[in-house]
Amino acid sequence: MQSCYTMRMKRLLSLFAILLLLSLSACSESIAVLPAQSQSPAPISVITPTSPPESKTPVIAVFGADAAPAFLEGIRAACKASDSGIEILPVSGGLPSLAKYSADEADAAIVYLTGSPDQLPMTSIPMYVFAAEGQGVSVEIPHLTYTNATAPQLALDYALSYPPHLAPVRMIGLFTSQSSSAYVLWTSGKASGTVFAKEEFFLDTSETAIADWLSTTLPLYYPGMLDGIYAESGALAIFAADALASLGRDDVEVFSAGADANAAEKLSSILVCAVGVNLQDAGERCFTEAAKLLSGATAESGVLPPATVWFSDKP
Repeated sequence: MQSCYTMRMKRLLSLFAILLLLSLSACSESIAVLPAQSQSPAPISVITPTSPPESKTPVIAVFGADAAPAFLEGIRAACKASDSGIEILPVSGGLPSLAKYSADEADAAIVYLTGSPDQLPMTSIPMYVFAAEGQGVSVEIPHLTYTNATAPQLALDYALSYPPHLAPVRMIGLFTSQSSSAYVLWTSGKASGTVFAKEEFFLDTSETAIADWLSTTLPLYYPGMLDGIYAESGALAIFAADALASLGRDDVEVFSAGADANAAEKLSSILVCAVGVNLQDAGERCFTEAAKLLSGATAESGVLPPATVWFSDKP
């Protein structure tokens, strides 16, 4: 009986051992085939490229040059040559417009001044002034001043030495007044024997308009009696040249001690010479100095001497 019980126990233990081995084997296979769990990738920060801020185009506004195209042309020519990327902005309305301008509209200003410097307004932008009539601008304001002090002498010298003129040179003199510097030089020339004054006209005292005076006076001098006409201003010179042209006279040359009334642009075989302000040169110089203001540098003041422009029949 005991023997039979023992045999059963051995069989049960063997069976339990087999089942245990099978269970362990199944667990082992289950573990082996389980896929390895992958870790979630770390999030990647995406940086969106941003465009650099656009740089503002520097602007120089020009005031008062409405009637001075050569001055504005000089500014633009100098700006183009500088390759600075500066924008030139002509503004009409003169000094009243300048008073209203702000730094949001322009970075600096160039002013073509024809009136009193006392009219220059206080501005929120730096400015560079061209004193076209030789005005005395404050030293606190950077400026270029035209001086015509030597223009009357230069024009008279040209008239006296122009071939085939021989002293004394027979001339008509056209003046604004007897107190002008041009007339003082003319009087000195008469005294020294270099000027032979045929006629004299004074704008401030004449009761006859210059055009009428010339149309009456010039026919009195037939070809060979007159060498030239010396005019104190560009306006007077143009009147003289037009009167000679209307008479078909090309034997008399006109010499102008001024470049006003665009005399330098109206030169001809009759109006052969004009001494005065070179507006294009003035514009170029003003731009060069005004451009310094954009960087906070100091713009220098200066003096512009008269220039001589001669007629040329060559293009």
